[in-house]
Amino acid sequence: MFHLTSQEKKVLLIFLSVVLAGSVFHYALQKYPFLSNIVSVIEGNHLYPKVDINRATQEELVALPFIGDSSAQQIIRYRQDHGPLTSLEELKSIKGIKSKNFQRFAPYLKISQKRKVP
Repeated sequence: MFHLTSQEKKVLLIFLSVVLAGSVFHYALQKYPFLSNIVSVIEGNHLYPKVDINRATQEELVALPFIGDSSAQQIIRYRQDHGPLTSLEELKSIKGIKSKNFQRFAPYLKISQKRKVP
């Protein structure tokens, strides 16, 4: 029926491997949403590792796209006044952080899982 050359077989095998790996990765992210906190964000030629919003310094926050000095200071002040954030959605309640801007910088942030003390 089909007679593929050696090179065509290699290309087909690589293609199927990529599709399988992508499917497994997609399934893992769906089943275990906390894995998305591990994945870094690639934008243009820059790799931005996700920053833990509860531990980030002002310099780390300002280094991310769409977060300026003022927003970074507000985030840190909110964290000091109210304690650690439990969800990224809490950032919307901070004065000066608008929903549109939140949507832009949220992919660069994460909240670390609390470690249980044995």
